[in-house]
Amino acid sequence: MTRRVAVVGGGLSGLAVSFSLLRRAERDGLGIDLSLWESETRLGGKIATLSREGFRCETGPNGFLDNVPQTMEMVEELGLGDRLLRSSDAARRRYIFSGGRLRALPEGPAAFLRSDLLSLRGRLRIVGEYFVPPRKEAADGEDETVASFIRRRLGEEALQKLIDPMTSGIYAGDPETMSMASCFPRVVALERQYGGMIRGMIAKQKEARAAGQKRAAGAGPGGTLMSFENGLQEMIDTLAAVLGDRRHTGAPVRSLTVTGEGKDRQYELAFADGSKVSADAVILAVPAYEAARILEGAASEAAERLRDIPYSAVSIVHCGYDMKNTGRDLDGFGFLIPHAEKRRILGSLWTSSIFRNRAPAGKTLLTIMVGGARDPRTPLLDEAELHRVVQSELRATMNQQAPPDFSRITRWEKAIPQYLVGHEKCLREIEERTRRLPGLFLIGNAYRGIGFNDCIKAALQIAPRVIEHISSTSPL
Repeated sequence: MTRRVAVVGGGLSGLAVSFSLLRRAERDGLGIDLSLWESETRLGGKIATLSREGFRCETGPNGFLDNVPQTMEMVEELGLGDRLLRSSDAARRRYIFSGGRLRALPEGPAAFLRSDLLSLRGRLRIVGEYFVPPRKEAADGEDETVASFIRRRLGEEALQKLIDPMTSGIYAGDPETMSMASCFPRVVALERQYGGMIRGMIAKQKEARAAGQKRAAGAGPGGTLMSFENGLQEMIDTLAAVLGDRRHTGAPVRSLTVTGEGKDRQYELAFADGSKVSADAVILAVPAYEAARILEGAASEAAERLRDIPYSAVSIVHCGYDMKNTGRDLDGFGFLIPHAEKRRILGSLWTSSIFRNRAPAGKTLLTIMVGGARDPRTPLLDEAELHRVVQSELRATMNQQAPPDFSRITRWEKAIPQYLVGHEKCLREIEERTRRLPGLFLIGNAYRGIGFNDCIKAALQIAPRVIEHISSTSPL
């Protein structure tokens, strides 16, 4: 008997889990009737590559790291291996705007000791992390903010000049409220397992050498930033093509109801146009606030906790310039800005220096991030005022005096989920409250990883669970 699976949400998570389900069902000889439903008229969610006047602009992430095998395997399965585009060597150079100017982020221990990004006292405090005792875990598993963890282990200056801009660059968040364990679990694991960050990295290097490996996985993400020749849209379009007529756009789901019990349980999706679809399993691959709305009737307690996951507002501003009119050499990835500098942008990617063919010959493309958890108003300014703010900030940070030849704004009122202190507890409660509804699955970047690779990994982890469920409920 063919089992019906409905995927709600056509962003990367929904597309990836649909692709994985179809591949697994084909491999296992399982009959599966899969449909994907997306409220917008296009697929991809926040991922889109827009080509305008010869510039290629990403409305969401600019790429993904090649250090996650699952993503690279899916790329190959999709036949996109020969379309991969590696970031330039210059992308290894990153900058922090501190003390009124751009300063290179040290790339290694020797460069760190010579760097003027931190004071001598600040650098010595980081080295002294080796001697900082590990935190005694609270009996109730009390969470700790990013700011508290970094102050305790690396000191205030490292927090302000290094970790604060990194947190805003990745999450558009506030380290004073965000969960260290949820945002940077590998760093927390080093302290728990080895007693500290430096101790952990030394131990991992020894373990790697003993295993015959040249290099151990560090506390950071590692890997090389990748994209595709024509941007991340290539992967979205290829995943969509695999789905064919199983995909349905412009179909917002109004609610979900449950009928029957055990093997007779069915999930019914009601759409805004009054139509309904029944399924044996439903995967909600939508933002947490959308999942809460859909589940209000079927799982109100889970919906209540889903609403507790906030999102930050961010605007992405793309600016194109003639190379001869740029304020400085664009010799790197770009820069981030510590909150203490009191600027009105989070930073800028030097997009055409990261990937070739992102700007016409003789031109350069900058991607500027505005907003975040500590500045919810600026990204929602009217277009003319937002452009004025961005140009003023580029003059102050990059000496960019000339106006852009090209510009475009993408606004996201709810851009990035915020993993606040207590995030893991919130997820456990959501899971407990949805456990009585086997066949209902939640997936997306609101839960355990906001990045491109995180969405792929989650999709590949949840697909076998869906297969197991529909197989166990199939009649003999």
